[in-house]
Amino acid sequence: MIAGSGIALAIFIFVGVLSFQTMVQNGEDRAWVTHTHLVIEKLDTVLANLLDAETGQRGYILAGEQSELEPYNEALAHVHQNVSDLRALTADNATQQRALDRLEPFIAKMLATLQERIAIRDRDGLDAAAEEVRKGAAELHMQEIRAGIGGMRQEENRLMLIRTEHSEASSRKTTVMIVTAGCLAVVFLGLAAVFLGQRLEQRQRSEEIRRLNIDLERRVSERTAQLSERAKELERSNADLQQFAYVASHDLQEPLRMVASFTQLLAKRYGDKLDNDAREFIDYAVDGATRMQTLISDLLDYSRVGAQGNSLKRTECQDLFDRVLLSLKIIIEESKAVITHDPLPVVLADPLQLGQLFQNLLANAIKFKSEAPPRIKISVEESGSDWKFSFYDNGIGIAPEHADRIFIIFQRLHSRTEYPGTGIGLAICKKIVERHGGRIWVEPSPEGGSAFCFTIPAVPVQTQEEREQNELRIPVTAH
Repeated sequence: MIAGSGIALAIFIFVGVLSFQTMVQNGEDRAWVTHTHLVIEKLDTVLANLLDAETGQRGYILAGEQSELEPYNEALAHVHQNVSDLRALTADNATQQRALDRLEPFIAKMLATLQERIAIRDRDGLDAAAEEVRKGAAELHMQEIRAGIGGMRQEENRLMLIRTEHSEASSRKTTVMIVTAGCLAVVFLGLAAVFLGQRLEQRQRSEEIRRLNIDLERRVSERTAQLSERAKELERSNADLQQFAYVASHDLQEPLRMVASFTQLLAKRYGDKLDNDAREFIDYAVDGATRMQTLISDLLDYSRVGAQGNSLKRTECQDLFDRVLLSLKIIIEESKAVITHDPLPVVLADPLQLGQLFQNLLANAIKFKSEAPPRIKISVEESGSDWKFSFYDNGIGIAPEHADRIFIIFQRLHSRTEYPGTGIGLAICKKIVERHGGRIWVEPSPEGGSAFCFTIPAVPVQTQEEREQNELRIPVTAH
């Protein structure tokens, strides 16, 4: 009896220690999540400082008023401190430190370029400053800065995912161990109680079981409360993402439409009263607003790939490909493109995103064509548990040193005057493929152009027993 009671006591001590360790671990996980949010917030602040600085210098160049430099001076006063804070926050992460080492020179170059434009405006006047702006040096630096900050955000999000998964795994393991230890304690206490009299045994056993049930109920209640709070946090996070999508699709685009519309109306009504410079500035404003609308729309599509994707299911690639060809019918006919393909398989995919992947790759092959009419060949081959798709074209091709760069968001190999676009299409393709557990790359095509290749999981082969179980488990819904 004494031995049984001692073992039961040891089990309870073990459960108590384990629960305390779990609480400490959860506290550490929450602290790391908070740290990640601070890093992301500081990244956004640095980017906002640079945008304010750029806005201030543009306003000063156009108006020549010192008051227009207030955003520039304000941003200049804080950006270096914010970068320093960011370096301190990521001192424990060598990857982020290296990213900052690459980012800081671009920040310095951009600020120097802005300062030089302001000096040119003071020294040589509006026309000289406007010519310097048209060279686009600061904008190129800003593209590199956006890409660097985007990469750091991805790293922080990756760390957050790893820490969240670790916390959930630890919680599940602890729950199993607590329940198992509780059951063992009940067993040993029952064995110890056998040595007592029948009435005392029954009373003590009932009391012990009741106490253990209360303890287990309390622990389960606490764990349920923790899981409920975590679910609420996820709901709040999803709500924030949805709010961002609304702002990007409506609140941000509507003012841009107004700017473009009223600027065009200004040019139409008073065009004969304006000089060439004024008309040129109006054209810049309309073009900038239009490109910003397109950029916001593409960014929204990019963010939705992971946040609002559908579940992966059996997908007939042939039916999906036929629908994509129908949607691209006009540009295919105008370009006189010839498209052929191997028999297309059944894969495990999100049909909407897979269709977007097909459409982006076909549209790119047509857009970046050579002087000859586009010839596009889609080959398919089985590779282990995946299918490998290869889109061959006879277009202008891609130099090997740019093979990785083209899949980075905002990276362009040509100017907008040569080939319009935002530089997000292939980044969306990469994100779609990675969400499906595959990879995407580009290599030279035998036709002289490029071959975009990607892998995607095949539909697993099911046994007859599994098929029967799935038929019983999954209800048929009408469409």
